[in-house]
Amino acid sequence: MCTLFLNTYEWQPQRVIELVLGSSLLASIGIASLLSLIARRYAFPRMMEGMIAGTSSGSLLSETFADLCGKMNMRGVDLREATVGNAFSLDNKGLKVVAVSPELVSSMSPVEVEAVIAHELSHLKNNDSLEKGLARLAKLALAFDPIVHLVEAAVHRERELLADLSSVKYTQKPLALASALLKVHSAFQAGSPGPGAGLFVGHKGRGLLSRYPDLDRRIQLLIDMSREMKMTTIPAWGNALL
Repeated sequence: MCTLFLNTYEWQPQRVIELVLGSSLLASIGIASLLSLIARRYAFPRMMEGMIAGTSSGSLLSETFADLCGKMNMRGVDLREATVGNAFSLDNKGLKVVAVSPELVSSMSPVEVEAVIAHELSHLKNNDSLEKGLARLAKLALAFDPIVHLVEAAVHRERELLADLSSVKYTQKPLALASALLKVHSAFQAGSPGPGAGLFVGHKGRGLLSRYPDLDRRIQLLIDMSREMKMTTIPAWGNALL
């Protein structure tokens, strides 16, 4: 076998190199897929138990959540109390959860909480777990490829911005989300990130390898959306008065 391989390399080195690289890539993808499957089946459920507690209490919060689920046509999603981070969403084997911490709820106005919940529901509605999972799988399979690391981070940033847009679509309150992001970022800066640093709405990121969009850019986009909404509303009011 080795003799055949060497003889082939002598006459067709390019083909042998392509064969070796292709086999290595397939092996890497296979190993990464297996590790991801094991993690989702065994490690992820245990991790979820440590990240969420019982059903989040509060009649107003429950009403807000139910109203948003109706607007967004989201069924089978549970609202839970976050014990790590401040707000996040999880989707594993059909179990869909939006979790918010009591600290977040108590520190924000009702419209800000509504905007945050809409953002997290948007992650579930847009199947962001799948998109991010595929990007993470590619990163594991091609761990030494810097381009893949850049792409994986870019996918995360793009999904965060998409969730912002979706939140505004269903709440019509871009400034409420902007205010919520600033409040969370201020609290994050004042305290220790802890093990849930990646589960913070409003986590500030910079650079091509950051998984979060630049906070200043997110806020500016939300302000611009608010201005556009006002510009389209004012003519409608004027026509109604005529």
